[in-house]
Amino acid sequence: MKALTKTINVMRIKKSRKYSVFLSFVIALTSSMLTGCDTDNNSAELANAVEVESLFEQGLLVEEITIKGAHTRIKAGETQQLNAIGITNGGTNVDVTNDTTWSSSDITIATVDENGLVTGIANSEVNQGIVIITATSNSTGISGEGQISVSDVVATGIKLNQPMSDGSNINTCIAVGITGDVTYADGYISMNTASGMSFSVDEASTATIDSNGILNTSSANIETTSITATLDEFTDTLSVTASPVNLDVIDILFDDEIIETSTLAMGERMLVNGQITLTTGETLYNIDTAINWLQADGSYLGITSTGDNKGTVLALRTGDTQLIGNCGGKQTAVTMTVTGEDDIESIEINQDLDIYIEPLGSIELTLTADYTDSSLSSLNVSEFAYWSIEENGALKGEYINLGTDTASYKVTSIIDEASDVTVTATYNGEVTTTTINIEELSSSE
Repeated sequence: MKALTKTINVMRIKKSRKYSVFLSFVIALTSSMLTGCDTDNNSAELANAVEVESLFEQGLLVEEITIKGAHTRIKAGETQQLNAIGITNGGTNVDVTNDTTWSSSDITIATVDENGLVTGIANSEVNQGIVIITATSNSTGISGEGQISVSDVVATGIKLNQPMSDGSNINTCIAVGITGDVTYADGYISMNTASGMSFSVDEASTATIDSNGILNTSSANIETTSITATLDEFTDTLSVTASPVNLDVIDILFDDEIIETSTLAMGERMLVNGQITLTTGETLYNIDTAINWLQADGSYLGITSTGDNKGTVLALRTGDTQLIGNCGGKQTAVTMTVTGEDDIESIEINQDLDIYIEPLGSIELTLTADYTDSSLSSLNVSEFAYWSIEENGALKGEYINLGTDTASYKVTSIIDEASDVTVTATYNGEVTTTTINIEELSSSE
């Protein structure tokens, strides 16, 4: 039986059509032999062989693994996410990051967890701090390798890369990552990385770019954006052109299903997503970061338009409206119905308590609306209120925790002295105020 097991293991990595024919024979032979040799080990080997054969017949058998995100330098204490991309016998690419076993060639310099997250342990000058990270398929035993360098050697220059390797335009609405090659004093080149860089786009463009180099575009016209990246004292600039000509249809999704109508009770939340199809094929793309959300009437729904929870909808007033998503000149809408009672009894900031903060301190203000409907009670409407601060230069404000039940308006003292500042919140025609007392607080308070 040991010889038979070895034969099956060898056959798991064959890549030609002979693999399929011969493995079928091995499986048949194994089935007959296992009749007289019933062990858990043999059963597992047989099950694995059958699964491999099935994947091969479907064109889903991973024959090669490449590592995405490798050939990158990090410092001790920093992390780098790697992804294992399997190339199947059917010619498709599949993410097998969570179906592989990860290992590091030197765990004293860098470790890697079961999800492909590499952590720098110690900066090294030996062999440019290079560690080999290996991902091995759990089903076929095929491996792929990538290198990570862990070192604190200074950078000597950066060069940004075109997001499309052939230099063609990107598709409007579909986010792309802007990366660059960083050269270091020891000669190492960190490839396709955004680590440590700060990004900006020219003011003439409607495009946006975040701290990770993710570029979002939404213009209905072809638009060229100038992107600048800075690392230490080094900078580089890149021009990227986004075109909407390939955009076809936008769909609005809830729980991964396309919707045309939806009903919410007063105070209920839901997270919707944007998806677009290109005229060049049936491939669907998530456009959550680029899509613009609005409604036909501005008072039935509260819509989170930025941040991690962008696309979160909160039912604020009963009736019917349309939730509209648009990007790149394309638009779609779903009918939203809000049910329940929406009569507001009162609104209040932080339960009408006295508010004290120290100079240069901060506090979160929460506006709640109390309803006559006892089943609804109070609702946090901070995100969708209009806040204003008395103009004496003592406070600044910002919305935080958008799209959640803990959304608030955070005010921070920007003076190092005592003061009293009036903050006003307006919601649904109701107005309320509170006084922020800026003063030194004793330890007992």
